Amino acid sequence: MQNKLKRPSGTTKTTTGMCNVAWKRGNFTDYLLASSHRTWTLIFICLVLVSLSDAADPLKVVYAVNAGGEEHTDRNGIQYDADPLKGVGIASDYGKHLLMIGRVHEQDEVLYRTERYHTTTFGYDLPSDGDGDYALIMKFCEVYFDAPQKKVFDVLLNRKHTIVKQLDIYDQVGRGSAHDEIVYFKINNGRLNYDGEVSDVRNGRLRLDFIKGALDNPKINAFALLKGDVSQLPRLHGTEASERIKPEGGSSKPTQAQQGERIVRSQRNDIDEDDEDLDDEEFEGELPEQKAADQKQDDQPQQSSDTKRSYSGPKQPNPYSMDDSSILLPVFIAIGAFIPLLFCLCKL
Repeated sequence: MQNKLKRPSGTTKTTTGMCNVAWKRGNFTDYLLASSHRTWTLIFICLVLVSLSDAADPLKVVYAVNAGGEEHTDRNGIQYDADPLKGVGIASDYGKHLLMIGRVHEQDEVLYRTERYHTTTFGYDLPSDGDGDYALIMKFCEVYFDAPQKKVFDVLLNRKHTIVKQLDIYDQVGRGSAHDEIVYFKINNGRLNYDGEVSDVRNGRLRLDFIKGALDNPKINAFALLKGDVSQLPRLHGTEASERIKPEGGSSKPTQAQQGERIVRSQRNDIDEDDEDLDDEEFEGELPEQKAADQKQDDQPQQSSDTKRSYSGPKQPNPYSMDDSSILLPVFIAIGAFIPLLFCLCKL
């Protein structure tokens, strides 16, 4: 009886094999179909995580300064520190005498109303943040001169790289309008790479210099050093930036079309104001170099008496003092023209 109940070994193996095949063909397929929703959900989450991990680091503000002014947080959340320079050049808020600064949102006009300038070359020390991609945003606004070729200067990075050459702010955007220069560079193994040139980053510090030229004094209104995904910058500004050199390489010299298209956040027309008389008492503490520059400007016959002293931005005791009659005049003219028209219509 026991022998009759035993199954041949071959029969047992065959039965087991058939069960495995049945499971593979049936139960496993049913398992996949039953868990497809869960499986694809997990796959989707994994793809999202991979895409986020592959993306570059978000932009990080390494250092930002409102030159010649106080601290300010702009519309994009970038916090600009108050100007740390003391006894170097001249801090000026001459831009406050303008009613508005063109091509920039009202909240950030303050960054373009103050500035620091010098009668000779000057600059700032910037901290670096290790290896990575960097973007340097420099903000300028011509608040004094009303013609091109009055103020022209270069900008040097890390004492070697000429990142902006022959900058004429008025020639780019006119008077009283915001103008940004954006420069991209990389730091790799403690060395700065810009447009094929390399320089050493010493003690984790970078140097930003504004070079004195033959035409007036160099200046800066504000600047910000950012690190991370520099491709976010056009979205950060809300418009396509004109770049001195793109993150992935390319020429550092912008085309003529690029020079005419700068960082623009709003298209408000700037109002040119007549320059107010300069107060000599504001410059009692100036350096002898500036006095010599003043004398040189006075000796130039082609300049008028109002522009002999080529100060980039003297302080104003009352920056908002101006005659409102120039604003109300068009209103009075419109009213005066409407009254006769109304009288003729009544007679009809």
